[in-house]
Amino acid sequence: MLGDRGFRYANQRIVFRTIRQARSVTRRQLTQQTDLSFQTVSNIVSELLEMGLVMSDGLATNQPAGKPAESIKIDPRGLFAIGVLLDRMGFQLNLIDLLGNSRVRVSESLPSGQPDTTLRRITAISREVLAGAQVPENRFAGIGIASPGPIDFRYGAVSRPPSFPGWAFVPLQQRLADMLNCSVSLIKDSHAAALGEIWALNTEAPSSLFYLYFSAGIGGALVIDNRIWTGFLGNAGEIGHVTVAHDPECDCGRRGCLEAVWSLGRSAGQAGIPVDRFAKLLKTKTAPYWDEWQQGIPLLTQATLDVVNVLEPELIVIGGPQGEEVGPDIISALNGGLQREGFVRHLRPIAVRPSMLSGAASIGAGLLQLNTSLTSDIRSSGEIGLGI
Repeated sequence: MLGDRGFRYANQRIVFRTIRQARSVTRRQLTQQTDLSFQTVSNIVSELLEMGLVMSDGLATNQPAGKPAESIKIDPRGLFAIGVLLDRMGFQLNLIDLLGNSRVRVSESLPSGQPDTTLRRITAISREVLAGAQVPENRFAGIGIASPGPIDFRYGAVSRPPSFPGWAFVPLQQRLADMLNCSVSLIKDSHAAALGEIWALNTEAPSSLFYLYFSAGIGGALVIDNRIWTGFLGNAGEIGHVTVAHDPECDCGRRGCLEAVWSLGRSAGQAGIPVDRFAKLLKTKTAPYWDEWQQGIPLLTQATLDVVNVLEPELIVIGGPQGEEVGPDIISALNGGLQREGFVRHLRPIAVRPSMLSGAASIGAGLLQLNTSLTSDIRSSGEIGLGI
């Protein structure tokens, strides 16, 4: 059963994580990197081999005195999870393996974004993907779902996300778990994307970063020491609700929020064009949409400067479903603004760069579910991370 696949004690997690980060490593190297005894490491490697989570990588010949030794690496087929990104009128679904690699990716628009329609379709596609990929039941960790906020970790629910008519208070986590008879975790979309990013960075992840997330709206996520600061209910990082003007009224109840003044959803709505098509028009600098969009970038720079001056992250990453389309010119503008006005500009540059990972939010949601399955970690103290 799946419950037998999880780590039973802390040293198993330490050894597994060290193997993953090293990509391929001998038992002797694990002893040096974990400060555990050789016998303890050998026992844990044997346990992980029996659990099907790691595999032999052949003989490593670059050993002292030229003695070959067996290298160990993660078995990507050891465990699978599905990550789902909910968006305004559809979803992206990713089947990932134990290394976070995307095995199957499905994107689907829905004519109706109502909760029942959406959840039934996610259930059907999930079953089709698992059957098509021939994932054994005891190798399936469950589903992670990334949703726009507001979300409520306490109930695994989303409540009135902007442009989600009919989603007054939807207990996504429990309803999807009942429909698919599997474990389900819930996370905000921008937080999931940031988790995917730091996983892709592996040991090169910076000490801190702020992830700017572009979809129909504008979200964010603060990462400190590979952990996301989620806030009490799971909604921290909402840079789109920083005030930058006096009007118009925002869905959140305030006036002049960045997202209400300048966002893909607002601009696309005014133009009568779907968000994804509008983003592609921006990528090709199509007039008049491009000219109007450019006029709002200083507002984003203003909001980002406030975030950077308060939090001082090491790095800013631009991502999200439309991050690739809008990213290049935003990166240039933010870099310029931070070097002109940032509080620490005379001490160091704060780099702004694009995300390394396509489909980061759905992959990050799946990684969260893998982590939950293996470690039984639960969110606490307003933060969440990956211990694997």
